[in-house]
Amino acid sequence: MQELKVTVEIREENEWFVAVCEEYNLSVKGLTIEDALTELQRKLHEYLEDEQLSVNVSITFMIKMPV
Repeated sequence: MQELKVTVEIREENEWFVAVCEEYNLSVKGLTIEDALTELQRKLHEYLEDEQLSVNVSITFMIKMPV
C-alpha cells in the first residue's frame, strides 16, 4: 500500500468548516472538522479512481489551521 501525503488547509466560514487540498484542487465543507476531513478523504479516493491511479493508497493529511 502506498502512502499519499497531502496538505489540507482548514478554515471556518460561517457555520461550516472548509477543508482545501491545493495539490488536487479539491475543497469540501462539513459541520465539524471531522466531517470535512472525512468528505475530503472520500473525494480524494474518487479523484484517484477517476484518474486510474492506485486506489490502494493510504492518505495522510498534513493539516494547516489558523491560530
